[in-house]
Formats: sequence, C-alpha cells, structure tokens
Amino acid sequence: MPNKRKPKPKPKLNKRYDEGWPQDKRRSHAGSLFIVLGFVFFIAISISSVLVLQRSDKDNDTQEPVVQQTKEQAQTQAETQALAAAPANKPHPINLGNISINDTIIDDGTESETLELPPSVTITTSAKTPEDIPVVPSRSAQNKKAETMTTPESEIASLPPAVEVNKSSVPKASWVRPERPMIAIVLDDVGVNRRGAERAIGLPGAITLSFMTYASGVKEMTRAARDKGHELMLHVPMEPLGRADPGPQALLLGLSDEEILSRLEWGMARFDGYIGINNHMGSKFTGWDRGMSVVMQRIEKTDYFFMDSRTSPNSVAAETAASLGVPVLRRDTFIDNDYQDIQKIISQLELTEKIAQKNGHAIAIGHPHKTTVEALSQWIEAAEKRGFDVVPISAILALKNPAE
Repeated sequence: MPNKRKPKPKPKLNKRYDEGWPQDKRRSHAGSLFIVLGFVFFIAISISSVLVLQRSDKDNDTQEPVVQQTKEQAQTQAETQALAAAPANKPHPINLGNISINDTIIDDGTESETLELPPSVTITTSAKTPEDIPVVPSRSAQNKKAETMTTPESEIASLPPAVEVNKSSVPKASWVRPERPMIAIVLDDVGVNRRGAERAIGLPGAITLSFMTYASGVKEMTRAARDKGHELMLHVPMEPLGRADPGPQALLLGLSDEEILSRLEWGMARFDGYIGINNHMGSKFTGWDRGMSVVMQRIEKTDYFFMDSRTSPNSVAAETAASLGVPVLRRDTFIDNDYQDIQKIISQLELTEKIAQKNGHAIAIGHPHKTTVEALSQWIEAAEKRGFDVVPISAILALKNPAE
C-alpha cells in the first residue's frame, strides 16, 4: 500500500490578530502603548531633575557655612592681632571673672592695689561667675558714634573749660575720728536684676544702695528703697579697660564734652532721691582728666557728692572733684568678688573692720548677690557688738573736714 502522508497540522491562529482583529485596531493599540511608555519616561526624567536640583541646593547649603566660617575666622584673627598689645580685661562687678587680689581689688583695671595695713593682713580671693547675670545691650553703636562724632567749635567753646588737675596741689583731707569706728556698706548695680534689688531693699536701712542708671523700673524700685530707709546713690556706667561692656549711655573715652554731659544728664534724670554718684566700671574713663572734669563740673552745680569706686589706681576722679570743690569719698574694699563663698565675703568684711579700726571709718562696696545679702545679715549685728557702727554713706561724708 502506498504510504499515506499525514496532513500537516494547520498552525494555530492568533485569534486576536489573525481572525478577529482588524488592522486599524492593531495600530490603535500600538499607539496607546507608545503613549504610556512616553508618559513613564517623562515622569522618570522629572523625578531625576528634582533629585539633581535638591542635591545641588544641599551642596550650596553645606558650602555657605564654610565660607562664612572662614570669614569669621579671618575677622577673629584680625581682632586678636589688633588687641594683642591691649591689656587683658577683667570684667565689671556684675561679672568679675578671675581676679587675684591683695587686700582689695580692682574690678576691671589691669593692676591691683594694696592698702596701708599691717603686713599680716593679706587676703587673696578668686572671683567666679555670679548668679542672675543680666543681658546688657551692646555698646558697639555707641562706640561707633564716639569714634565718628564731631562737635562744632562754637558748641565746645560754650562749655566750661576742662580743669587740669595738679595732684600735689590738692590738700589732703582730714577726718573727725568718731567714738566708735564707722563702716558704710554700698551695694552697687542695684536694679539690674529685680530679685537682687528686692534682696538689697530687704536689708537694714543703714546699707546704702547705688542703683544703675539704665535699670528697668528704677523709679519704682528706688521708691521702695527709700520707704525702707535706705540712702540712694546713682551708679553711672563708665568705660573700662579691655572689652567689658559697661552698658547703655556709658561715658566713653573720646566723646565730646557735649555728649558726655548729655549722657550724664540722662542718667541723672532717671530717678530722684539720691544723694551721691559713683562710677560703674570706669577704669579707663576715670583716668581721663578732661572727661572727669566735665563730669565734676556738672556735679559741682548740685548738692551731690562723688564716690570713686577706685576701679583703677590711675583714677583722677577724687583729685578732679576736690579741685572743683565737689565733696568726694573713696572706696576702701570690695567684699564679694568671690561671691559664691560666704566665708570669703565675711573675710573681706573683717578686713573692712581692720581698716575702720585703723582710720576711724571705712567704705566697702558689694553687690546684691544672695550670698552677699546673707553674709551682711549675719555680720551687721555681730559688728555692732564688736564696737563698730554700720552707717549710711552720708555719715562717713560728715566726718570729713575740708573737701579732699
């Protein structure tokens, strides 16, 4: 029998394309697929662009601080070189920093001083950062104004001429010696911190309070202090050596006579009822003859006295005041440079007693720290029992014979 060939199987048809799908539908489907792919490609490109931009911004952000830091470092280096020859600064009584002293201290000067006491009397303290440190506005704008200020000659001519002081020609003061040695305690910087002011006002009325000119709410606080029997003084900020900030409206080296008077008048109008004026900081300004002459000529027209806080051994404040007939006093000791140790405050008060025993009187300056107020509260009664009279500052002034 002849071989019968098996018929080849017919290929399976793709029903989608070969049987039932017309040519136009095939093209439509392909176009749709192309659109979808294009849309996906567009989204991918967009996402990539966003990521690239974000990375670029991030790189810029990280580069800017480096540039800024480099500029700041250069500026700091320039300032350091410019100040290399300047004396190191010891901050003012609000923040005394680390100060090593003998007998008594200088709060913001560059030298120390020693009282004429027996050789055995030597006290060395180291100050620390105090509590309740207020934020004081910067005086950079004031310094810039001082450097660029010019005053017409007609205005300067209308002001009193500066007094040249010859220290050797100023007569030495004589004092009446009381039956019992007198000690006056003056608390400076009162009002800068309200809690400190409240503590100070709570002390016995014999403690004299010197309120800062720029203290907020100073009229209300001084009124409360007078009601408690305290004598008041005006604490005027003056430029120190170094870079410590004395505060707004400070008297600065190089100011015109008119500007010095303007700032002094501003402070003198801040509150009333005070009987004297003393300097806040001022180790630089109090050594300037012309500046202190302008200050004392203004005070000479009032009934106020001036107390030299003696923040510098080069101060001409007392000599200038005496030459113009302004009643003047001088601080003998600071009691709370190491305010955190109450026993060291007591030691400084004991030193003050020795000075009073020797001279018949002594003036100590402190600040309204919590520990200082506690030390004074303990010390006052004990000192009275030991034969000392704790008195307001006016009682010390009354002991002077001719003006110093």
